[in-house]
Amino acid sequence: MSVTTMIGLRYYRARSTNGFISLVTMVSFIGLVLGVMALVVVVSVMNGFDRELKQRILGAVPHVTVSDIAIGELEAELVGFSVKAITPFQESQLLILTGAGSHLVTVYGINPETEKGASILGQSMVSGELKDLRGPDLELILGQSIARRYGLGIGQSISLVVPVVSSSGGTVKPRLYRARLAGTLAMGSELDHRLGVMHLPDLQKIAGKNQVMRITLDDIFTAPLVEQQLQGSGYPVISWTDQFGDFFRTVRMEKIMMFVLLSFVVTIASFSIVSGVTMMVATKRRDIAVLRTMGLSEWGVFRIFLVQGVGIGGAGVCTGLLLGVPLAFNIPSIMSFVDSVIGFSIVEGTYFSEIPSDVRLSDIVVIAIVTFTISFVATLYPSYRATKLHPAQVLQYE
Repeated sequence: MSVTTMIGLRYYRARSTNGFISLVTMVSFIGLVLGVMALVVVVSVMNGFDRELKQRILGAVPHVTVSDIAIGELEAELVGFSVKAITPFQESQLLILTGAGSHLVTVYGINPETEKGASILGQSMVSGELKDLRGPDLELILGQSIARRYGLGIGQSISLVVPVVSSSGGTVKPRLYRARLAGTLAMGSELDHRLGVMHLPDLQKIAGKNQVMRITLDDIFTAPLVEQQLQGSGYPVISWTDQFGDFFRTVRMEKIMMFVLLSFVVTIASFSIVSGVTMMVATKRRDIAVLRTMGLSEWGVFRIFLVQGVGIGGAGVCTGLLLGVPLAFNIPSIMSFVDSVIGFSIVEGTYFSEIPSDVRLSDIVVIAIVTFTISFVATLYPSYRATKLHPAQVLQYE
């Protein structure tokens, strides 16, 4: 241990053993702890909402769809990508008519046998099963929210209105079909209010054949690369980023903005470190002058008081992480307890039954680096000012 570090730690320990911790130092320490805790918890909760939305929405919608290509050619194009499933698929817009009103529904045409590895539709069934779509009549599965809104029960007959465009494209005529409600599904997202599922041949029979190949990826973030690869080969391609990209970019932007705003709390707490170290420099002017006359360099004086600020900042950041990480892991159960005490849930009326949390090591590392850097930078100016004291001026009246 160097002499300057030893002196800096001695000053720090001396303040504690004398039972004197300045209000400014305490405020800066508590501010750092609360700021780091808030950053960890809020970022983890934002990660949790982002993860849940991606699972509930992107688990059902196609990751990539491509037209006018045989499956053999498609597999050759996707060499090098981690693909979970390739299945035939069709998406059509239908209007359902009930005694309680009408509702526009996006209907997915699927094959129940190949759907298990391609989406979460099978796991999202509330009543009925996907295999029930292979009935003798037209069978339809709807989102649970749609069925509840219009009072639809399993086995009930539903009217489907399909728009038919004339060959010239000048007119559109409605065509009416009858379908039986075979089941309901719930994914805990907006899809529950607008999604229906039919057997692919049945949907093609009433809405016309507009089949594409649906690609389900192990990593949804490779969808733009897959889209670029297939577009480069001249195939018509659509990925989930075209439909939901703006939504998830907004969620990501909200996370970044919350990080920036809460970083201001750490910055404000770090201003108190400036005051604390400045006060320490003022009380140790004589010591600084003596050390300078004994040959201590300006860099040595700088390091002595740098230890003071770094000690406060490091302790605040570490304590904030030690308290914030367990809090982030347990925030769902903690908020459930709070909800039981106050009598209502803050997520009531949303798709979520509890506040999700996803603690990621990468975010913890970024928070630690950013907050420590802020507190470190705050220490530089008062430490630099200590080096500008002139020993002769300080000691002339001693």
